[in-house]
Amino acid sequence: MARAVLYLPDPAERRLPARSVAGRSLALRAIVAAARGGVETVGVPAALRTPSLETALRRTRGLAGVLRWLDARDPAEARAFASEPCLLLPASVLVEPRTLAGLLEGPMEVGGAAIAESAEGGAPVVLAPPELMERLWPRLAAGEALGPELVRLLEETRPKLRSAAGLFLHVRTEARLRDADTALYAALGTDDDTGVDRFLHRRCSRQITRLLVRTPVTPNHVSLASLAIGLGAFWAFWHATPVSAVLGVALYSVAVVLDHVDGELARLTFQESRFGATLDWAVDTIIHSTLVLGMAVSAAPGPAMMAIGLLGAVGVTLSALFARSLPREIAVGETVGGALRNMGTRDFFYLLLVAFVLLRWARPALLPFLATVVAVGSQAYWIACVARIRRGAAAR
Repeated sequence: MARAVLYLPDPAERRLPARSVAGRSLALRAIVAAARGGVETVGVPAALRTPSLETALRRTRGLAGVLRWLDARDPAEARAFASEPCLLLPASVLVEPRTLAGLLEGPMEVGGAAIAESAEGGAPVVLAPPELMERLWPRLAAGEALGPELVRLLEETRPKLRSAAGLFLHVRTEARLRDADTALYAALGTDDDTGVDRFLHRRCSRQITRLLVRTPVTPNHVSLASLAIGLGAFWAFWHATPVSAVLGVALYSVAVVLDHVDGELARLTFQESRFGATLDWAVDTIIHSTLVLGMAVSAAPGPAMMAIGLLGAVGVTLSALFARSLPREIAVGETVGGALRNMGTRDFFYLLLVAFVLLRWARPALLPFLATVVAVGSQAYWIACVARIRRGAAAR
């Protein structure tokens, strides 16, 4: 059973674990990182116990049964934590779960293991062997500062050093809280971010997220707000005039910004959930499919364009379903399917919206052609997925 103990690196940092960074305390962030990194029990010295931390722990998903307040006088706890390797984690450090997971993987080294960046900064993150735990246990459980001693012991034992897989920051002073806040927000992007996401949406969404992390607003609330604004964009594109089409693009952009906010808020406040991910996907799909329908209806009156719009909306929905449920069926950037998937990005969708606005102003007679191209093109990704799956089935 993997265990961890939070410790204080330096007496001058005693108040820092309770300080908030992006809406949550450093101590809570360390506990969540350990739990998500694979630790089943996190021991926290009573010296770090505060009413606000206890409240935050109760409200954070995934921590039920994980936390144990340490008592230096309890011999059972000493046996439990000192009888096997244990992760020693500074309470004033920002570290990502994947870094801790990498430290816990594989066989235990004779001298233990440590994060290289932490060993150089006076707040070592150490996977300590049992003999070291026995030696340090009374002081660990009492909440004494152990940073300098751990650094000295690492020099003696020479544990295997591993590099941090992501963000690692030791918050030594009150002044560094601002650096920690900046680092957390800077790391909020995802691998799926496009150029427009990085240069427009994230810059706006981070500012909104900064305002919301200290409020009762949840990521699901933000997702529903994104849906409402996205449906406003759909209304603007329904029988659109040149002016309402421009308004529709602006409303779509706001909806996308909020779509980023819900994910950022969930990650910063540890409110990720399967339902939230499904809601986020559903809102995104509804907005894009209804906008495709709205563009077709605006192209020309009559049932023919309505049918083309519905065809496009169905294609967008099916493609979104395949992209969500079969993400590995088509390798992005390596096959025709990958190129089709890249065409489904928000950057490409913006191009479609801008093309619609320009044609609405200058060449409305070409709008039915654009709507038809969009309706047919929206089928390409899911059809490519089906073809790839069938080829794989035939090969087997």
